[in-house]
Amino acid sequence: MIIDDLKDIERRSIYRRIPILGRVKGEWLLNAINKIKPKMILELGTANGYSGIILGSTGAKLTTIDVDEKLSLEAKENFQEFNVKADVVVGDAVDIVSKLAKKKENYGIFDLIFIDFEKRRYIDVLEDCLKLLKNHGYIIADNITFDAVKDFKDIVLKHPRLETDIIEVGDGLSLSKKTY
Repeated sequence: MIIDDLKDIERRSIYRRIPILGRVKGEWLLNAINKIKPKMILELGTANGYSGIILGSTGAKLTTIDVDEKLSLEAKENFQEFNVKADVVVGDAVDIVSKLAKKKENYGIFDLIFIDFEKRRYIDVLEDCLKLLKNHGYIIADNITFDAVKDFKDIVLKHPRLETDIIEVGDGLSLSKKTY
């Protein structure tokens, strides 16, 4: 199982204090990927590629965005090692997602969007993510119990275009399905 293969990256990440999803939430994410079977995934918050490897482990094409150039290079190496098809974009996720969403040809191109970057900015990408997400596609957000994510959590739970479940694993995840 891919999670077992990630033990070394997990150990090094913990030692270096690189925030990663970790094994327990990683197993949940892998199960979700196996059920959803996405072909195109957008990830906001690459870090060293731990969650991206899980996201891309079933052959999906991954586009991942991170502001940290050094970690992005490390992620590229990790993606190569695990044969993950990934386009790593370095820059501010809010700005890049906004630019992507302004191009009509990008509407509805992603089956899944995984949000795990600067917590207080989750809310800033939500509407643009909805434009980029296919109908019946999914948004998964990590750390959903954090105070900095409270506004985002409140909105996804009540959003008219989303059906959202809160996943009680670690510090939580939200799983939102776009209904139209």
